[in-house]
Amino acid sequence: MQRDICKLCLKERTLLNSHIVPEFLYSKLYNDKRQLMGINGIGGKGWRPLQKGIREHLFCSDCEQHFNETCENPFFSYWVRGKALPDKVSTNYPVELMVDYKSFKLLHLSILFRADVSTLATFKEVKLGSHRERLRQMILDGDPGPFWQYPIAGLVVVNPPENTVFDLVSRPFSSMYEDSLRVYSTIYGGVQWSIGVASHRNQMFEALALNQNGEMKLYSSPFNELSIIKEASHALRIAEKGYR
Repeated sequence: MQRDICKLCLKERTLLNSHIVPEFLYSKLYNDKRQLMGINGIGGKGWRPLQKGIREHLFCSDCEQHFNETCENPFFSYWVRGKALPDKVSTNYPVELMVDYKSFKLLHLSILFRADVSTLATFKEVKLGSHRERLRQMILDGDPGPFWQYPIAGLVVVNPPENTVFDLVSRPFSSMYEDSLRVYSTIYGGVQWSIGVASHRNQMFEALALNQNGEMKLYSSPFNELSIIKEASHALRIAEKGYR
């Protein structure tokens, strides 16, 4: 067992091999050998089989339990078991959600925090700087903050032409919203989730985000129009040419 400083409580503890994105969000992606495709553009095929979702020794058992109780179990019950998304999504109307604001927001903030403290190359674009400590304390305290602090918006990923929900897990990537707000986005649970990270407010992004009452509207996009999917497809094409 590996012993080191836990990234959440900051105490020296025995660390577990922790998931960055919770394991249950990979469940639909496994093949009959319990493997999934990890696209990295490296090697003969441009991808490697993963036996489990990406993990690293980061957190102690108490903090893993804290994640489970404060946000993972509630999200699993609502999103996965409760089938929050319909099988098919209209491109004309948003999916309207009513969620438990606290646990729902903490789930997404916790994944962003885990990606930031990870040393794995998959998560290298997440660089929270001074926001890391603020997020760490919010998660430890079970405090999601007001809706405008680290606002969360979502885009349902669909497979045209039927517009069925397209389930995958992407690496997180960074972008700018309206040239003024740093946004980190990751796909999981059929949605590209985007979190604004800044010390100032952006009302345009807030209008798209989860509000304090737990109300949220999710619009949709074909999977092949998303920048992260185009990048992965490009990596595979390059790898295939090299393999030949």
